[in-house]
Amino acid sequence: MDKQKLQNELHNELLKAAKIASSIGYNPHIFNQMLASEGGYAVAKKLIHKVSSGFEKLWEINRLDLSAEAVMLNPKFKDLFTQEEIDTAKMRLKEFGYEIEEIILPILQPSGRKREYDNYQDEIKAKVIYEHLANGLTHRELDEKVLGLDRDKSKGLQSMNILHYLGMKADYKGIFEGKELNEVLNILKKQDESFTEAVRLLILLTDEELINNINSDLKAELEEEGHRIEGQVKYYYGKRYERDSKNRLLAVKKHGLNCYTCGFNFEAVYGERGKDFIEVHHIKPLSTLEEATEVNPETDLVPLCANCHRMIHRRKEEILSPDELKVLIEKFKNVT
Repeated sequence: MDKQKLQNELHNELLKAAKIASSIGYNPHIFNQMLASEGGYAVAKKLIHKVSSGFEKLWEINRLDLSAEAVMLNPKFKDLFTQEEIDTAKMRLKEFGYEIEEIILPILQPSGRKREYDNYQDEIKAKVIYEHLANGLTHRELDEKVLGLDRDKSKGLQSMNILHYLGMKADYKGIFEGKELNEVLNILKKQDESFTEAVRLLILLTDEELINNINSDLKAELEEEGHRIEGQVKYYYGKRYERDSKNRLLAVKKHGLNCYTCGFNFEAVYGERGKDFIEVHHIKPLSTLEEATEVNPETDLVPLCANCHRMIHRRKEEILSPDELKVLIEKFKNVT
């Protein structure tokens, strides 16, 4: 690729990074002005000589992956910069706690079975990929939690077909364990063209959209309960730890959007209006928390439909655990 084409690609990648930053609450208006007037290549060359205010802001919100330094370190742009500039970018990111990972992924082994692959919408396929790579879900778990199938009947074959079409065999399970979506995407974008389809799909999944939906649901829930939002946010969130959008996001990403106790899925029943909606239950009653407690979304939070959530809390003196409610459901589901 010629140098001008590379510079254009760099410019576009910097524009994308700025757009993502804007979507999560930081508007890099000075950076955007510089891009418009000078172009991405000139801006990157200029910013490498000092720590900019924009870099510091991205560090504060834990998104240095969106910095010009991180973008310019994409291997495909290495011919645009001197070794000294590359080393400076690496050192700066490292000093601020952002590690540049050099990951060598297993070679993809595509199955070529496109008919089965085309049976599912792109967003569903994207969820299968991410849950398998980042959260290590097995094929059977993916069939149940993402595709909504009976895992014992499907035996994981549907999810396996999706992953194998892309060439992601057994050695890809959990390969990005613990990584957020943006981290996974950044790594895959640095790979060769065989990963293009996986990148195309994963771009469809944005944490920002899900966070916005969760925050909207959160606000509606608070207003319904009669709590004032303005002026009491710090106090309210300090006392009600489960109402943290990031914890809810992580809980949903780990456990899915089906009710833990009855399996109800809002999107399946209500369509677009129910998309990405589920209530999140704090397993340890919040009234027992004497002080601020760190919440583990995997072990402390479970997704529940509104009915099951209400049944768990119906009697103050006898709050049920999700597993206890599940036993009740099983006991009475065939009673007429």
